[in-house]
Amino acid sequence: ALSSTAVVLKSLMDHGLLDSLAGRISLGILIFQDLSIVPMMILLPIGRGGAETIVLDLVGAVARAGFLLGITLLLNRRVMPRFLHLMAASRNQELFLLGTLTLCLGMAWVSHLFGVSYALGAFLAGLILGGTDYAHQMNALVLPFRDVFAGVFFVAMGMLFDPRFALAHWSSLVLLLVVIVIGKALLTTVAVAVFRFPLTVALQVGLNLAQVGEFSFLLALMARAGGLIDEQVYKAFIAAAVVSMLIAPLVTRFSPALVTALGRMGGGFLPAWERLAQRYERTVLDVPGASASGKGAPTRHAVILGYGTVGRALGDVLLSNGVPFVALELDPDVVRVARRRGHPVLYGDSSSEDLLKRCGVDRARMVLVTLPDPVMSRRVIRSARHMNPDLFILARGRRATEDQPLYDDGADEVIHETFEVGIEFIARVLRRMHVPKQEIERQVGRVRSGRYDIFRRRDFEPLPIGDVRATLDSLRVEFLALPAASPLAHRHLRDAGIREATGALVLAVIRDGNVTHAPDADFVLLPGDTLLVSGAVEQVAQAEALIDPPAPEPSPA
Repeated sequence: ALSSTAVVLKSLMDHGLLDSLAGRISLGILIFQDLSIVPMMILLPIGRGGAETIVLDLVGAVARAGFLLGITLLLNRRVMPRFLHLMAASRNQELFLLGTLTLCLGMAWVSHLFGVSYALGAFLAGLILGGTDYAHQMNALVLPFRDVFAGVFFVAMGMLFDPRFALAHWSSLVLLLVVIVIGKALLTTVAVAVFRFPLTVALQVGLNLAQVGEFSFLLALMARAGGLIDEQVYKAFIAAAVVSMLIAPLVTRFSPALVTALGRMGGGFLPAWERLAQRYERTVLDVPGASASGKGAPTRHAVILGYGTVGRALGDVLLSNGVPFVALELDPDVVRVARRRGHPVLYGDSSSEDLLKRCGVDRARMVLVTLPDPVMSRRVIRSARHMNPDLFILARGRRATEDQPLYDDGADEVIHETFEVGIEFIARVLRRMHVPKQEIERQVGRVRSGRYDIFRRRDFEPLPIGDVRATLDSLRVEFLALPAASPLAHRHLRDAGIREATGALVLAVIRDGNVTHAPDADFVLLPGDTLLVSGAVEQVAQAEALIDPPAPEPSPA
């Protein structure tokens, strides 16, 4: 009952779960299952006869497999690189494509001659081609064929489904489907949990992989051809497999919500995991038990949940600015590297309220949720908001549909990562088109204001037009020339005392057509300079009076 790589991978990508922890583990298991199909296909025909026959068949199968692997290594190392180089040098894409298809079909045919399935030969052809420098180009050329063949394969599998048989044996079909789905989910959950992953993550992986995949059809077909299963078992398995693949996208879609609900009901399982995490910290990571708990925990600090790429960047910035923080991360390698750099990172599951308390969330200034898993993020936000109602929570969002649930759960702000990438693209494109910086900032702000609720909060509301007009009416900017007889000529701007005497500000100085912006205190004023002065109306008037030469004293009568 191998899982379906095509179905699961597509479902995870469609729902934005591929980069979550459960998605990465699911993908790793799927790849391992695809690789395990090779020994399965080799050993499956060995199942009938006595002990002596089985031994001989096993030796023969291993010998045939070894011979095929030898051919594969020879072609991969010696023959195919030169052959493909000659085809590529011809600059004929049609010839290149025909050579690729010939190798794939040829290896499938050769493997069939040796008593091994066509599928194994095609798999070995993929290994040969994948190890060359031309793998990416060949993959692009055969991509349309892959999609067509995948469609034909699934159509053929659907045509194997017998509705009349399913209706006549519906009870057996339901029982078999329950065994497959629930059995696979439980086995996968236990296997993932054994490797010290949280129970919620393990259960989500189990639900993702609780179906029968496309390679299982090949194994069932080989088993029926070899007489290992009869026609009735074969039809029942096909029916159950087809139904499991039909419901797989729905299970993957609702698995985060289902896992969250089960996590609430099964909270009694979490303390065991938390004790395991604490023991792992003390024994493997050498984290003192009171480093982030009790009286030793900092107050008014920041808590970073998830110390991946975003979390590490936040940690570096907080450390450089002297802001205390504590971080939680579930990847032990990341924790080890971070602690070697002197970062206060603890190993543990962020969804555990006990670990959140150990990090001092109830006394923290802010919580920065950088977790890629939206389900975990929502659960963490709810827990943190319950522990500290006055907490500022900044969360990471991946998809537009995920932002509002995060706000509803208690997040103050949600940073949409794909939206921010788009914002940066806009800024770079406008900068490349030589658009002024002020205009770029205005356009970027306009785009952001339509996306983030934060820009509609009271502290970000625009000023009333009356206030803006009143401010502008009281502000004056003037160009003032510095005459030769001015008392400020040949003096440093510091000694001129314009700001001290009048309150006006010298924004720039124009000399011989060159502009000096924001001149410093050591700038020497020369006759003929033009000063750009800003301030209130009376301040600018006082500055003008200070710059002008003193009026001549009246001559005596």
